[in-house]
Amino acid sequence: MSKRMISVWVCIFGFLMVSCQSMIENQVINGLNRQHTEWLNDGKLHVILVGSGGPFNNTERVSTSTAIIAGGEFLVFDAGEGSARSADLNDLPLGQLSAVFLTHFHSDHIADLGELNFASWVNGRTKNLDVYGPIGVDKVVKGFAQVYEEDTKYRVLHHGKDIMNPNSSLMVAKPFSTPDVKVAALIFDRNGLKVWAFTVDHFPVEPAVGYRIEYKGNIVVLTGDTKKIETLSFHAKGADILVSEALSFKLVSRIEKVARENQRPRIAKIMKDIPDYHMTPVQAAEVAQKAGAKKLVFNHIAPPITNFMAKRIFLDGVDDVFDGDLELGKDGMTFVLDPKP
Repeated sequence: MSKRMISVWVCIFGFLMVSCQSMIENQVINGLNRQHTEWLNDGKLHVILVGSGGPFNNTERVSTSTAIIAGGEFLVFDAGEGSARSADLNDLPLGQLSAVFLTHFHSDHIADLGELNFASWVNGRTKNLDVYGPIGVDKVVKGFAQVYEEDTKYRVLHHGKDIMNPNSSLMVAKPFSTPDVKVAALIFDRNGLKVWAFTVDHFPVEPAVGYRIEYKGNIVVLTGDTKKIETLSFHAKGADILVSEALSFKLVSRIEKVARENQRPRIAKIMKDIPDYHMTPVQAAEVAQKAGAKKLVFNHIAPPITNFMAKRIFLDGVDDVFDGDLELGKDGMTFVLDPKP
């Protein structure tokens, strides 16, 4: 190869290196600026399905978690496995996380609580994280604090207190009790954003609650895990969005049958048990219709819906009982509600 050709190739290589470095730097800049901090104070109510799945591992959906952003507040309801990572990948402003609200203490609703606390602290949260939940939430918070105690110490020692302030690293349990099932308790009221908790029926899991969120005339209701009870439609009355759990009894029944036929009695027994404390999609639709909800969004979707046929079975009969808008939840699905006069 001639010296001239070598010079040409050196120039080309140099140009490519500079271009690659510029591309990498641009990617870093985009990554640093990607969080939706503008949602905090735009006057709207943002509802994000951080995790829309149930406890069955699958590639489509992580476990249950819903975010509410409004009035300068960033709230997360439940923190199922994978939800902290999903919140980050969906560009939510983790450093501004205000509080977490738990519906109950099943693992698929609390597994990522420690990661959510840690991720928001790393991203610059400036105060301890409030964790609201029914009686028993203090045990959950204390347990995660113990698990992360050494890790927190290492981060402070490594990066320094100015970067990793230990005074904002902790979670603070905010337990509440709910009165009669027909009465919701106001547990959060800040900057016009209000959260009520109400009792649901997820027996033998007790206590278990759902949440009603209001902001500038808009109403969002989260059922939590529950079987169909009369008070659900009462607490969801007038909801602009009802985010409801749903379990396909038809699909679960098929899993039970196949498990028994293949000598898997343990799986079969679990599949037989779980319908007695959940709602079918049709039952959830009946709740939404009676409540006068404008939109019904399914989350905690179980079993996993990974193909067209499973989706058809899951939604079979829903349109017959609900005449509002319907969404089969997906991770990252976002709804924005403008203020009402």
